[in-house]
Amino acid sequence: MNDLNTLFDNAQSSGVLGGHSRGLLSGDLGAMVVAGAAGADLEDIEAAEVTLVTLLVDESSSIEGYGLTRAVQDGHRELVQALRSSDEADGLMLALWTFHGSRQVVHGYLPVEQAEPLTDARYRPRGCTSLYDAWCEALASNVAYAQQLRDGGAPVRSVVVVITDGEDTASKRRPADCRSLSRDLLASEQFVLAFVGLGADERAFRRVARDMGVPDDSVLVQGATPKAIREVFQTVSRSAIRASRGRIGGGFF
Repeated sequence: MNDLNTLFDNAQSSGVLGGHSRGLLSGDLGAMVVAGAAGADLEDIEAAEVTLVTLLVDESSSIEGYGLTRAVQDGHRELVQALRSSDEADGLMLALWTFHGSRQVVHGYLPVEQAEPLTDARYRPRGCTSLYDAWCEALASNVAYAQQLRDGGAPVRSVVVVITDGEDTASKRRPADCRSLSRDLLASEQFVLAFVGLGADERAFRRVARDMGVPDDSVLVQGATPKAIREVFQTVSRSAIRASRGRIGGGFF
C-alpha cells in the first residue's frame, strides 16, 4: 500500500476528492482506514475492469434484540454466493466491515472467491452505533485502494453499501463530514453509495441517509425481520452486479 496521504492527494488531483473532503482525510487516519484500504496487488488481478464492493454491516446490540444475527450471517453468505456465481465475478472485489461502538474490518478487498463468512466469532452484535465514523472510514479506505489501482492503470468502479437498524449514537464524525465525502465521490461518477435501513420508521432512515449525502433513490428501508434482512442482501447483490456492468449513476435499488 502506498502512503495514504499520497493516494488522497492523487485522488484530489484526479477530481475524486474536493478540497474540503481532502482536508477531512489528513493526518493520522487510524488503523481502521489502513486495514480497510488493504487489498490484492494489481498484478494479481486478472480482470480488465474492477468493481470494488464495500459492505458495512451494523453490529450493534439491537441487531440481536431484533433476532437478526443469524439472518445477517445467512444473508451475507447468500450475497457472496450470488457475486461468485455472476458473469462479472472475476472483476468483483469485496471488502467487509462491521460496526458497533467501534469498527472492525473483517477483511479488505478480496476477490469474491476469497471472501470470508460472517461467523459467530466475527459477528457478535453488541454496544451502540458508530454509523458516521464507519461511513467516513470506509469511504476513505475505498478511495485509497481504488486510487492505488487507478494509479496502476486499472479502471475502477466503487459500490459502498451500509446496512443499519438505527441512528448514530457513538461517532466522532458528524453528518456534514459524511455528506462532504459522499457528494464528492458521487460527483466523480465513479462511485455508487447506498443506504439500507432496517425498521419501521422510513422517514427517519431517509433523513439520516440524506444527511449523510446518500441520494434518495439509493435508499432502501425494510422491516427488521429475518425474512426482510435476507431479502436485503439479495437485493444488494443484484444491484451490485448491475453496477459492475457499468451502470454508475441513477438509483442503486
